[in-house]
Amino acid sequence: MIPSAQLDFSLQLLLQQLDQAELSKFKSLLRMLCPKDELEHIPQMEVDEADGKQLAEILTNHCASYWVEMVAIQIFNMMDRTDLSQRAKEELREAALKSLQENKPLSLELTKVQGEDVKNLGEAKEGLEGGKPGLYHAFLE
Repeated sequence: MIPSAQLDFSLQLLLQQLDQAELSKFKSLLRMLCPKDELEHIPQMEVDEADGKQLAEILTNHCASYWVEMVAIQIFNMMDRTDLSQRAKEELREAALKSLQENKPLSLELTKVQGEDVKNLGEAKEGLEGGKPGLYHAFLE
């Protein structure tokens, strides 16, 4: 897997919520869920000795962010720490919404032109150029 630059939730803070026994269980479940080829890339001794902060750093340095996010949520659920799973999911939702707002897809900006179906994209663009940006004027009439 490709190392990740940053997760969309704070794994470090979530792992620091675990006591020592829970952290050991997290590591054990991680080994169980980790694909065999990934185990070669993760230094096992470092994982065994890591605290929550260090484990988060190891995972983000050696694994793809989407995989770390998915497996962490799965492990929290398996450990009956749904509070941590929910926090991670909420942070992921917030990050997705923020990303969507910053990178709004073009399809969200398309509107109907004077109640007719758009047959020619060029004509539709010309019709929309006079409209107010950001407002869905066709639906407000």
